[in-house]
Amino acid sequence: MTEAVRSANPTMEEFIEGEAVDLDLQAKTVKVQFRSLLDLQKSNTTGSSAGIIELKYDALVAAVGVQSANLQVPGARDNCFKLKTCEDARKLRVAIGESFEYASRPDVASKPEEHAQERSRRVTFVIVGGGPTGVELAGELSDFIKDITMPRVGAYPELRDFAKIILVQSGPNLLPAFEESLRSEALRALKRRGVDVRLETKTIEVGERFVKLRAHDEQEEVVPAGVTIWCAGTSPQSFTVRMREKLEEATKAPNGRIYVDPWMRAITEDANVLGSVFVLGDAACFRDKRHQDANGNVLGCLSEQYLPQTAQVAGQQGAYVARLLSRGYDLSGSPPLLLTPKNFAEMSTSEYIERKWLQIRSLEVADPFIFVNLGLLAYVGGGEALSQVQLGDTPLFSYAGSSAFMLWRSVYLVKQVASRNRVLVTFDWIKSYLFGRDVTRL
Repeated sequence: MTEAVRSANPTMEEFIEGEAVDLDLQAKTVKVQFRSLLDLQKSNTTGSSAGIIELKYDALVAAVGVQSANLQVPGARDNCFKLKTCEDARKLRVAIGESFEYASRPDVASKPEEHAQERSRRVTFVIVGGGPTGVELAGELSDFIKDITMPRVGAYPELRDFAKIILVQSGPNLLPAFEESLRSEALRALKRRGVDVRLETKTIEVGERFVKLRAHDEQEEVVPAGVTIWCAGTSPQSFTVRMREKLEEATKAPNGRIYVDPWMRAITEDANVLGSVFVLGDAACFRDKRHQDANGNVLGCLSEQYLPQTAQVAGQQGAYVARLLSRGYDLSGSPPLLLTPKNFAEMSTSEYIERKWLQIRSLEVADPFIFVNLGLLAYVGGGEALSQVQLGDTPLFSYAGSSAFMLWRSVYLVKQVASRNRVLVTFDWIKSYLFGRDVTRL
């Protein structure tokens, strides 16, 4: 599933692994904090500081995404697993494996009458959040539990009647971005898989061994839990927060985002900054200021647009900004125009051909970014998925079930960066089907 950045981008000039901690918009520099990777492997700490360097830039592309927003619920930060990064996934995999081994011990409880109750608690998985991440995790986890608790062939058949999944969603529906029929099908599919879905239920506290819930009728319930996974809500990354502090007040969008113009540039009145800072993905919010008269007066309200927090959006925005930077537009202008070379004779043949090709396509003026929504996919377990396929705002078709599952897997393979990964993922699916799940505890 993963691939090294260096091998995936062989033409990349330079790669630096570190954390961007600060920036100077006027001097056009970014401070990068290094961590001792060896210290990180020796302990569970974040690694000791290994120095800070300052990098100069001509164009800064901030595509840092978001982080889980689990600070508002008491105990969530300390007692919940997350599913945002590769390290989060690794920790969750270990925790799930440990939970089943922990529940299979003969000393599961000191009192015989508490044995079944404590065993069930240890393999009770509570997922907070009914968006795509929470729903797909519930579906995948239900498949995993079914496989490893299968009689005679599973690793933990004695836990078949004890393991359970609880999916908690504060709103009235799962997958709010999907159309109504698919939302209802997602609920039915998960219930068929044995997932306990709690709609209109808020998580008000998370403990080491429990989750406290409040239903829409204000009734509270303490649910014993072994593993709790937080998939609800997001908050800005620390670098986005720092960038907002350096930009004007008018650039600060709600929910910790940054306003960008139609060319993905951070909106600013500072001519030295305009065109040098681009914000992509979940950290960006579009604000279109193009509707002005000759005197600069705004005609009507400014239009704001929050795009879905999906890889589809980030991928299209990344490709768009890459084209802007490579084609040689004057990014400080509005709209950006192709720069006129001082001496055409000094241009290489490839540069000359590219410029003529852009002129033929009427791209002397940079087109604004337009997100083309191709639809949504979600896996719900049991070889079933949901597919909502569209082209922009035009719906094409919607499927639920095994046909949607085949489409989901096809897209999953196509979106892998390298052919190597496509082969590895395919063989992993075949291996799991033929020989069962790998429950090796690392």
